[in-house]
Amino acid sequence: MRVADVARGMARAGKILLHRLRRSGVVSARAYARYVVANAYLRVRSRLARRPRVACPCCGWRGYEFRTIDCGTFTVPGAECPHCRGHERHRMLHIYLTRHCPVFRHITGAALHFAPEEHVSAILRDRPGLRAIHTDYAIEMIRHHRGTAFQSDMQHLALADDSVSVIFCLHVLEHVPDDRRGLAELRRVLRPGGAAYIMVPFMMGWEKSVEFGAPDPEIYDHYRGYSPLDFEERLEVFSYERIDPKDFLSPEEIDRYRIPRSQVIFRCTK
Repeated sequence: MRVADVARGMARAGKILLHRLRRSGVVSARAYARYVVANAYLRVRSRLARRPRVACPCCGWRGYEFRTIDCGTFTVPGAECPHCRGHERHRMLHIYLTRHCPVFRHITGAALHFAPEEHVSAILRDRPGLRAIHTDYAIEMIRHHRGTAFQSDMQHLALADDSVSVIFCLHVLEHVPDDRRGLAELRRVLRPGGAAYIMVPFMMGWEKSVEFGAPDPEIYDHYRGYSPLDFEERLEVFSYERIDPKDFLSPEEIDRYRIPRSQVIFRCTK
């Protein structure tokens, strides 16, 4: 990397740091500083590494360590693939669906994909029996997707009852004002015999889920923070299976792919 590029990067980081300090205070600024320093160190350390320690199942990248991500008031180390930008949830779901979920291979029909991410879209493209339908409340999130896509509010889906075979809802419910109504809509449009794969970000250590009352700009406009101790109460409209990393990954695989225990897949049916 050239000196000029480093200087521009430092100047840009400095401006963002001051903006975070003025807008959100010391905690947010400190989190951003940790994010910048951690990834700068990682770039240097990765060049010196003789052998890879981690691997991304989504794109095949191998390296010293995944990148740290900035979550507003805190950081998450070892989370983002520097090649495909896949996160922990993408790596876990990819391994589960492609290697450990034979039922998924036999599902055919419409696949409803909320806030469509390339890592899930790639899996759907490899399944000729599934027809992907991309949707999001923000039109810019679906504008670039080829095929069927429409703007929607999860709380009011313009789809017929029992009309989709599979649903992917990854880190979306925390953005929905009334997540229970959204879940009821998912159940309504899911056909019997189909499956909804749901994941949410858990606030580890929280005893109860907390409603913020309004989107929190410090954590990507989340309406709430979910506790792993009570989230499953919201899934009572479904029959569901809880899938933890240790259920299908060895300790060595959990370490290699950096899948923490906060990642849980809920396979929901009706």
